[in-house]
Amino acid sequence: RPWSCASRPPPPPPPATKMPSVANLSLPGTALPGAVTVTIADGDALKKQIAQYVATIAKACTKDRFVVALSGGSMPKLLTGLLDLDVDWSKWDVFFADERCVPLVSNDSNYKACEDHLFSKIKGEKPTIHTLDTSLSPAQAAEKYGDELNSVGRRFDLCLLGMGPDGHTASLFPEHDLFRKPDGSVARCILDSPKPPSERVTFTLSTLQNSVRVCFVATGDSKTPVLKEILARKEGKLDYAYPVPPYP
Repeated sequence: RPWSCASRPPPPPPPATKMPSVANLSLPGTALPGAVTVTIADGDALKKQIAQYVATIAKACTKDRFVVALSGGSMPKLLTGLLDLDVDWSKWDVFFADERCVPLVSNDSNYKACEDHLFSKIKGEKPTIHTLDTSLSPAQAAEKYGDELNSVGRRFDLCLLGMGPDGHTASLFPEHDLFRKPDGSVARCILDSPKPPSERVTFTLSTLQNSVRVCFVATGDSKTPVLKEILARKEGKLDYAYPVPPYP
């Protein structure tokens, strides 16, 4: 009810929490110039923060095309915050950092997850979405996918990656030869993934490292130990090969 001089005024609202800027944070004491650590406890806040970060980078891109790699897992849901922002989707070329060799309608498909949560809800002109040709063998599909990236500029302007508790990203698993023995390919197939489905296509470590910007979104306590190892560049199974460019 309205307060009078005989009653106490309502308490002032709590001060707004200023969200940290992902693009401007650095992590002192690590071997990664421009490394970023952002801790956001609230899921909705994280969604807004990631959306603002991605939208800012896309808008700042001066090329005709904005080439981005997306991941599966929780990433498609987190990116729905972009639907509330002014994004020129028509200049986007969307790839998937990795994709399972399954039909595009399969629930295991990273494309389907992004289509269900994000692409199908875009009003107006859609991005150009580069999907894996699952009619080909995994090796042929990988070669074709690499050629598609080369046809639009040879590198990603932004690569959005998740991370598993074991430190894998895309379909690059720490103890797998695909991670340990790069061969200069743009994309490669994996036929014995430690996680099902066993057949996948992934962009290689060198391709991810060549991105203009790489952003990891790792949520949950289970990722903390391996994230510390990566940022500290400790020698071990992750060594010095993790796909983070040596610049902001």
